[in-house]
Amino acid sequence: MAITKADDLDLKSFPDETVFILDTNILYFVHSGYYLPTDSKSVIYSNLLQKLIDDNRDVVVSALSVQELLHLIERKSYEMYKKNTGFKGSKKDYRSIPEERESLQRKMQTVLTELSTAYKLIDGEIREHQMSQFIEELLTHHYDPIDYALVDGSTSCGKVVFISDDVDFQFDSKIDLVTANCPTT
Repeated sequence: MAITKADDLDLKSFPDETVFILDTNILYFVHSGYYLPTDSKSVIYSNLLQKLIDDNRDVVVSALSVQELLHLIERKSYEMYKKNTGFKGSKKDYRSIPEERESLQRKMQTVLTELSTAYKLIDGEIREHQMSQFIEELLTHHYDPIDYALVDGSTSCGKVVFISDDVDFQFDSKIDLVTANCPTT
């Protein structure tokens, strides 16, 4: 279908009932706290999301993306803890440090509250047939399994536009995509 540069998005070209689905990397840029608000990707996607919200558009986040975001937050917290303290233990060892678990829990709860306040959260599901289909179609797509399930599961949402910085989405000619990461032509 079409790839649109985030800065060039004209909402008038999309029907009002269009659903905009956020990929995990957008959530990470805007909500994880690991990017400065002045980072170019944070600015681009924050402005885009605000534009959608101001226009009363349906902005949706799948539970699949939320679980992936929470995993990334934990991994980043672990990596930062190792770097800052010289900790040599595994992520499982890190999880057994009560103060770190409590801090991580607060951070995750804050992020989840932000997401549920700003967007419509929907259930996500990975079904067995999707994984079989993922493997059967492996030569025709570039997705990882979570993104494949996200795209495949969105068919019941009506008119859908994905917002992602993941170049893998750009290889799917069947979807509409908004990204700051446009291919150069």
